[in-house]
Amino acid sequence: MIEFISLVTLLTYDDFDDVRIENSEQIPLFYNEKAGRLDIKIRLNDGRKIDVEMQNTYFNYYPKRSIFYCSKMIHEHFPSGLQYTDLKKCITINVLNSPFKLSCKVHSVYRIREEEEQTLLDELLEIHFLDLTKLPKENLTSLEKWLMFIKTDSKEVRAMLARGNPVMAKANKVMDIFYLDEQERRRYEAAWEYESDRLSMISEAEQKGLERGKSLGLAEGSHQKALETAKTMLTMGYPLADICKIVGLSPAEVETR
Repeated sequence: MIEFISLVTLLTYDDFDDVRIENSEQIPLFYNEKAGRLDIKIRLNDGRKIDVEMQNTYFNYYPKRSIFYCSKMIHEHFPSGLQYTDLKKCITINVLNSPFKLSCKVHSVYRIREEEEQTLLDELLEIHFLDLTKLPKENLTSLEKWLMFIKTDSKEVRAMLARGNPVMAKANKVMDIFYLDEQERRRYEAAWEYESDRLSMISEAEQKGLERGKSLGLAEGSHQKALETAKTMLTMGYPLADICKIVGLSPAEVETR
């Protein structure tokens, strides 16, 4: 997510030190599970907010909807009493799997600018449209490779795109799990449960070993102290029977010492 958004917005990795996914809804683990929502809200370490939304079908009202959502993000974290200078920039990223009719580009960026001079009024609002239907077939940029990664259902294409990119390779492993069929999923979950059980048993065995070692260590220390006390009492001429009674050792243990 960080690499993808940085390519879209030109933000640096330092901006993402404290990324938090703000959605409370459960994101599906597998392809055929249903999700309540299809957008992801992110807050950066300086308070700026980003909304990433996936949309399969384009409607003519979609630009208005995107403006409304971005404006709502600006307002919802601005309680009474703050100054307007405290307002934080909000970025909306729309990934469309249906033609975006207002541009012929793969990536379109909209801000509030003066019509003729194109001077920026303020950076507070920024809206991106990424059109998956306009992706070229070859010579893809880094961003276009991520968009193709999002678009494709082909395991082979994802593997090819992930070559040479460790972040995408990691994402590809997650996607391989995401697209498992029912039988493969059962195998995956069984392997996952087995590995969790194995690690848990190892951890518990190690803990019991530590506890037993500690107990044995304490017992050994107590026994050693009793032997030392018995030795001292012997040198002082105490009767053997009295020594055994005091330190709790047998005559054989005391005499051997």
